Amino acid sequence: MRIMVFFMLFIFSQFLNLASLSANNWGLEKQKLEHGKCDSIILHYDGEVWNTVYHGFNMWLNDIFGFDDNDIFAIGKNGTILHYNGKSWEEQKSRITSKLTQIWGNSRNNIYIVGDHGTILHHDSIEWRSLEHYVGNWLSGIWGFHDDCIFVVGSLGKILHYDKEAWKEQNSNTTNWLYGVWGNGEDDIYAVGDYGTVLHYNGKKWEKSVQITNKRLMSVWGTDPNNVFIAGADGIILHFDGTKWSNHASNTSNWLRMIWGIDKNNIISVGDDGTILHYDGTKWIKHKSGTNYLLLGIWGNRKDNIYIVGYNPESHH
Repeated sequence: MRIMVFFMLFIFSQFLNLASLSANNWGLEKQKLEHGKCDSIILHYDGEVWNTVYHGFNMWLNDIFGFDDNDIFAIGKNGTILHYNGKSWEEQKSRITSKLTQIWGNSRNNIYIVGDHGTILHHDSIEWRSLEHYVGNWLSGIWGFHDDCIFVVGSLGKILHYDKEAWKEQNSNTTNWLYGVWGNGEDDIYAVGDYGTVLHYNGKKWEKSVQITNKRLMSVWGTDPNNVFIAGADGIILHFDGTKWSNHASNTSNWLRMIWGIDKNNIISVGDDGTILHYDGTKWIKHKSGTNYLLLGIWGNRKDNIYIVGYNPESHH
């Protein structure tokens, strides 16, 4: 009897091994199956290498923003909002279905998200709620200086300013789509967009800067008034030194979708086909991302703790 039981257990174990081998040969093991279905990823940089730390499903992550190691938000399509508590990424209720494009906040009690169909969400540390402002434009970028100085940009040259009382439209003097906004203070703000559009706000009005390209400009960021960067189509990177704009050699023709940094010697730009570029204060160096996804959002609080979000462009059709 014991011999028969042993024989049956042996046969069963062999069957399991064969099933496992067959699954592996066909790429059916759990990890690869999940990776094959995922359309969004979150990458983390530890100062040496980039590693994938999260696979998302039906999210198309567009941006990421945080306050410390245990308090990070990632946003995407269909009102997707993820929150990282230091251990895991968990979905939060946004109560909307619009695509969310960019997130910014100046404190845990004051976070804003913008998106399609004029979406503006606000989080007060308790819940997300939609703000009514009666603008139907697609909103692409947001940046703020403090509670009563927040700017939002979007389609048809739309620029909104929040003064802690209401969202008011400002005259941008353009109908070109604006994708990015960033500033050094209330009277030194840049907005960038289609056809090489670079706008500057002096605290009173928006004016066009000297145009040096007709390419789409996607993102703007800087460390101070004399060190401003813009990234965009075909790998273009522009730099302002306080006097004039010049071209930086990015050594890539891939579109760059976002530029952001920790300091003047640690600036990151990301884009198509898994492109990650790092600026060390002298030159741009390409990093190995380990993915061919479209990379869109960047945030970090140290040079050895940086996150990037993106999605598989093939899943976006």
